[in-house]
Amino acid sequence: MARWEGNTRNRLEQAALALFEEQGYDRTTVAQIARRANLTERSFYRWFADKREVLFGGSQELEAEFVAAIDTVPPETAALPTLLAAFATAPRVFRPREFLLRRAAVIAANPRCANAN
Repeated sequence: MARWEGNTRNRLEQAALALFEEQGYDRTTVAQIARRANLTERSFYRWFADKREVLFGGSQELEAEFVAAIDTVPPETAALPTLLAAFATAPRVFRPREFLLRRAAVIAANPRCANAN
């Protein structure tokens, strides 16, 4: 396994999305996702708790970026400039539009993945 290729999280997300599109959410396993990304299952679990998180994860990352950006703004700064500073970090966290559209299609085609808890 070529663990040194880098960009592990993105590779896992792309592999999962491709497999979900090809064979559906329910028929895709973590092992298949890891193999497609040329990683081990253990590597998968370092980044995601389960395959559902590949589709719905990332909110903690976004919150951390926003909070870090807000912390750099002087306390006397008005609300709007503070929010704009936080939103300026969004491109580092948000997935590309193509990924989001593909993800939405997978979710629509596999309603159980959105309802799984």
